This record gives sequence, structure tokens and C-alpha cells, in this order.
Amino acid sequence: CAKKKNIEVLEKMRQQRWEEASAQWKAHEHAEWHAKIVELAGRGFTLEALLRFYQGLGNEYMQHFQAPVSMTEDVVRGAIIPLTRDSQEAYASMMMNRSYVRPETMVTHNWANHFGNLVAAILADALGEAEYARIAYLLWHDFDCLCDWVNAAGVGLRTYWVCAFSINQHQGICGSNPNRTVDAVTLEVHATCGCNRAKAFNSTPPILQDGRGIQCEMNKFHDMMLYLSATDKSFRQVVAIDEEFAVFTRAWCVAEIAAASTHGLEQQLKIFSEESLHNHQKGLRSLRIQNMEASRPEDVVEILRTIPDPDAFNRQLRYILFQQLLPSWGELNTTDQMKRITSIVFWQSVADRHGAAMWIASNSSEAAGIPRLMRQRHESFHFV
Repeated sequence: CAKKKNIEVLEKMRQQRWEEASAQWKAHEHAEWHAKIVELAGRGFTLEALLRFYQGLGNEYMQHFQAPVSMTEDVVRGAIIPLTRDSQEAYASMMMNRSYVRPETMVTHNWANHFGNLVAAILADALGEAEYARIAYLLWHDFDCLCDWVNAAGVGLRTYWVCAFSINQHQGICGSNPNRTVDAVTLEVHATCGCNRAKAFNSTPPILQDGRGIQCEMNKFHDMMLYLSATDKSFRQVVAIDEEFAVFTRAWCVAEIAAASTHGLEQQLKIFSEESLHNHQKGLRSLRIQNMEASRPEDVVEILRTIPDPDAFNRQLRYILFQQLLPSWGELNTTDQMKRITSIVFWQSVADRHGAAMWIASNSSEAAGIPRLMRQRHESFHFV
């Protein structure tokens, strides 16, 4: 009861922050900057569209895709960029037949996470699951079962915004690979795109007085998130946490989490498993924005420039994680007993079909399996 009351207090505080932030929000004074924000805000896509894309991986495109191995960056470089090379647009626009789609949820994630885990985390959000390891298993082993679940739950038309899909990669990274990153399956250096689309990075003219590029899409996540929140009270953020919790070492991801909390967005964490949380929770207490990384070093400089007091920011970040988000995740994982029982019954039926194979995979996260803790839970399902 005390925990539930605390969650209710935190929710009232969040709503108050949202009301204050929304009342203070104003469109950016530079018309072109604001127009780009509005453009980005229309690049949402449905869960159904995401599943159609996922189904094509390893079949219609990116033939070497392997769910338990391929990373999000591999999919961007090996599928999204090639598929949009002719149209030179954001893949989200192609997914939605160029319709303007405002997302209900923004997903913060790490490009070094397995792509299957990113999709599983989004599915976990739509389906009301606190953890996504079992969903990742089904993505690899029983895709039709997942699609049936999505249809039965009526969540296929939920809309999301994910930078990998919603940013026009041909206006940014497609033509270069300065770090010579390699594909996790082939171990070959990621190929670059030969399109002739002009690139727009943070320092590309025209620029604002503070030096930020007006046409750049990668420097507007924060502003776009606040625009969507101020104009839609139900807009929310989901943080797709990779198994190693590396998302909390990425400067942009941490900045998004802090900004969303400050402005009162509803936030939810989707973790691989409770076991992975236990393994990394101690390290979260030593997070420092000064030690975080980004694909481009200048991005870290840009983020730190906007944080006048890094030590105060670090204290705020720990408060957000340990006083707001993690307690809320715990409530999602333990309350609403009817939904919990329904979930247990569903997973029992899946386990009955897959037998020991579902739990053998738990010995390796690379097999998109289920952690040992979940196997123990499965053994108790028969007694519910």
C-alpha cells in the first residue's frame, strides 16, 4: 500500500510538471527550425508497419540478418538505408505511405542493442509486458504467435517514433562510416551509401546564433519531444533498455530521459529481464553525464554545453532512475493481478508448445532466450 501511494504521489507530481511545462512552451522563434520540428513530429509509424518490416529482414532484404546477433546499427546500414536509397527519405515515411503520422510514444534506445530486442521492447510496451526477453524469443521462434497476440490485443495501430526509422539517414550518416563499424554477423565494415543527397549535420549552414544547424535532423530530438508533449498530453516516452544497460552510457539517451522527466512526460522502462536489472542496478548509481559517449564526440560537447551544472544533473538523473522510473517499473511488474494472471496463462501456453527449447535458449542471450530467473518462474506457473 505504501508503494502504491508513493507511485500515486509521483504521478501527481509528473502531471504538475507537464502542466507547467506545457503552459510555458512556445514555438521556436526561428520559423525554419520550428518547421523542421513539425516535420519530424509527423514521422511516426504503426506497430503493424514495424512488424511487416521485421518480417522482411533475412527474406526480402538484408539476407544475412540474424535476430539474436544483428544490432540496430546493422539494420540501419544493411536494410533501412538501402531500402530508401532511391527515394532518399526517412524509412518511417515509406512505411506509412508518406502520410503525416504523429506518434503516441517516443522510444529512446541504443543503436548497439540487438535490433530484435528493440522491436521486442516496443512490443512489450504495446502488450503491457514489463520485460521483453520472452517476446524476443517469440520474434525469433514463433513470429505468427506474436502477430496473433497483437491482433487479439488490438494494438497494431499504436504509433511510435524511433530515430532509426524516423530520421532521414540520407540527410545524415549514410555516406560515411568514420569509425569503420562492422556488421555483427558478417564482420565486414558497414557499407556506405553513394546517394547524392546533401547532408545536414549540426554545424552545417545555415545555423542559429548558437551554432546549431537549422536543417539538421539529429539535433532536434529534444525540441520535437517537447513540441509533441505540449500539444498532446498523452504523448509518452518508452526507454528500451538493452541487456547490458549500455543505453545509460549514451549521452543523447540520458539527455532525452532527463528532459522528458523535467517536462512531465509519462515514462516507462522496458528491460530485458528482472535478472538483468539486478545485475546492473549497482552501476546505475555511479552514472555521470561527463563520462557518457556519443557516436560523434562533438555531440557530447553539445550536450554538456546545455548542462550548466553537471553534478546537479547527475543527482537529478539518479533521482529520476531510483525514485521515479524504477519504482514505477516495479509497480507495473507486480500490480494489476488480473492482467498478471492473464500474462502467466499466455506464457504457459507458449511454453507448452515450445517445450524445453524455450528454456534451453535461456543459457545464452545471443539465442534470444529467457534468463534463468524466468525459467524458475515458469516452473512455478503450474502452481498458480
